[in-house]
Amino acid sequence: MSFDLKITDGDVVIKDGDLRKVENNDKLIQDILKLVLTPLGVNTQYPWYGSPVSKSTIGNALDVTFAFPIATSQLRSSLETLQRLQKQQANFQMVTATEQLAAIQDLKVEQNQVDPRFITIKIRVLTKALSSVETEFSIRGL
Repeated sequence: MSFDLKITDGDVVIKDGDLRKVENNDKLIQDILKLVLTPLGVNTQYPWYGSPVSKSTIGNALDVTFAFPIATSQLRSSLETLQRLQKQQANFQMVTATEQLAAIQDLKVEQNQVDPRFITIKIRVLTKALSSVETEFSIRGL
């Protein structure tokens, strides 16, 4: 079984003096969030890791009918990168079926209903254990 340190609001979680670990579905969600919220190219050791969605949508005055399909495509490509990384990881480490992305079920990029300056991204994937996992987050966009 693989694991990662649990991150909440950008901070490593410590409970009773121990670093908390994240596993299974929660690890998959965290892996998805880390990948899509990391700007593509920011990690100089792994310039292919991340997503270009923040650079292409944040601060750009693009029409949503044009920008959102581009953002959706970029997110899909980033999730496919995660699938490839997980396949490579499984060659060297035990990775549970609940930690592996089998398919992208739904991917939505929408204008936030409360504050239209924010973009809400909804991701639903199927794990290799055949369970659906969902995450949703907002980023400041237009």
